Amino acid sequence: MLDYAAELVKQNDSFVAKVDQMEQSVDKAMNHWKGDAAAAASEKAMAHKLHGNHLATTIVGIADQYNIYGVSLGDTRTALIRILDVEMKDSGMTVDDDGNVTAPRVPTGTGQPNSASGPLTQQMLDGQASGFQTRIKSLLTQFGDGETTAAKAITTDLQELADYEKKPDGKPVRSDVQSILDGKSQLPTDPKKLHDFWEGLTPAEKDAIYEKDQYVGNRDGLPSVDRDHYNREKLDDELTRAQNGDPAVKDKLGDLQAIQKTLADNPEAMLMLMDTQTGKMTHAAVAVGNPDTAANVSVHAPGLNTNVKDSLGGMVTEAKAVKDLAENRLRRLDPKDPNYGQKAGQKEVPVVWIGSDLPQGNMWPPTKWDSHTVDGLSVIDDKMAKDGAPKLASFYDGVRASHDDGSVHLTAVGHSYGSLMTGLAVQESGHQPVDDLLVYGSPGLDLPYKHSWWPVAGDQDVSKLHVPDGHRYEMTGGDDTVAKLPGFGDNPRVLPGFTHLETAAHTTLDDVNRDGASGHPDYPRFGSDGKTLRTSGWNIATIVAGLPTEAVKKP
Repeated sequence: MLDYAAELVKQNDSFVAKVDQMEQSVDKAMNHWKGDAAAAASEKAMAHKLHGNHLATTIVGIADQYNIYGVSLGDTRTALIRILDVEMKDSGMTVDDDGNVTAPRVPTGTGQPNSASGPLTQQMLDGQASGFQTRIKSLLTQFGDGETTAAKAITTDLQELADYEKKPDGKPVRSDVQSILDGKSQLPTDPKKLHDFWEGLTPAEKDAIYEKDQYVGNRDGLPSVDRDHYNREKLDDELTRAQNGDPAVKDKLGDLQAIQKTLADNPEAMLMLMDTQTGKMTHAAVAVGNPDTAANVSVHAPGLNTNVKDSLGGMVTEAKAVKDLAENRLRRLDPKDPNYGQKAGQKEVPVVWIGSDLPQGNMWPPTKWDSHTVDGLSVIDDKMAKDGAPKLASFYDGVRASHDDGSVHLTAVGHSYGSLMTGLAVQESGHQPVDDLLVYGSPGLDLPYKHSWWPVAGDQDVSKLHVPDGHRYEMTGGDDTVAKLPGFGDNPRVLPGFTHLETAAHTTLDDVNRDGASGHPDYPRFGSDGKTLRTSGWNIATIVAGLPTEAVKKP
């Protein structure tokens, strides 16, 4: 069994190498081959790659079964042989195929020098034989049970290969999945229901659904590892097509390359969203770590002039700095701190979410950029924020639905126009509330006034945010002109129940002198040394870590 497993792994490695060679050959051909046929060939090659990857994974699983049970059965066999060839050697005892042990017979009768000892010797030998027999039969039973378990495990995996052989399209699926593939039914739209459904699928069924909907990785509720896997597959596909002039994606090449570089520069990153089709702009979301396993997750929605090509890499770098600082504070909690027992050593995963179109260009006069950006005048209109808010709210729900134990501490973070979108997202009815809300550089949250007939500053209905007093935070820099505009209701700094955090230069609890954030873009950025987060960055880190007592409050 162990030799067979080794040979199987060797052959499988050769198969995987050939699949990779096929993919490289197709990619090379795409450098010179254009048009619909080229796109179809690229898609077909991707399908073959998916099937190849699934087959290779299944074969590795079979080899693992042979290794696991081969070792287990080998250990039982070794124990049996030791009894037979070492302990029973030269004893004169015999063993039949069923494990029955017979002791040699001691001669009796006249002529024996001590005939009385004969029965005693025989009794001793019979007792030894009985002991050997009990151990041998137990090991034989153990071996037989091991064979049965091994056969069941190996047969299950082999059946998956057999299903591939029976179906030329390589998609052995259940009837409910086939109904989705045939267009007769749809995947659940509720993130929790989708997660529960998806968890019951086989790898082959997931692959089949991906081939039907190559943007399935964008669906909220899927496990983050699957979102990342399928979105990377789609990224590779669209990069190849964009590089070869496919009209559907050729003008998104810069965005796709930015996503690719961001992932390459951040090995721990996960691609939670990748969409070039549903908006004028490319949409993407990148998590710095696995949100499904982290105790603390924050979703960061940016604002004016943010786009994937120019902003994603820098935002992820800043988010990683927030993550590192947050986890440093969680590691350094004083054992006397009330939070120590619950939060010490926890992980924090930030998600940079550019999941909707955002205003681009100068606020005034409006400017028109290239075809995948939008008019700068849109920054004084909440239409884009209202379009993006349901997507952001659904993303929050997806984070909760896919979390390993459901106990995630979730913080919604919004900057600039992104704070407006975040404010609208947490107002969405029918969604699970976030635990904490942090906005900075905010032109307003589009909250209704309690007395619409006579609006008064601070009279907006904060209960619509579904985040309780003491869990709402805001930062407003001294020279932030955007935050001071009468845009979409009151700036949160005048709303009740918001904790106002410092933005000026400050020496924080870790004895680091941090620069202040004065202008509108400064809050999440590094200070003058290019590597140390500002006071505002410290405050972001403490809030997303669930350590608000360490944040610097405004006096």
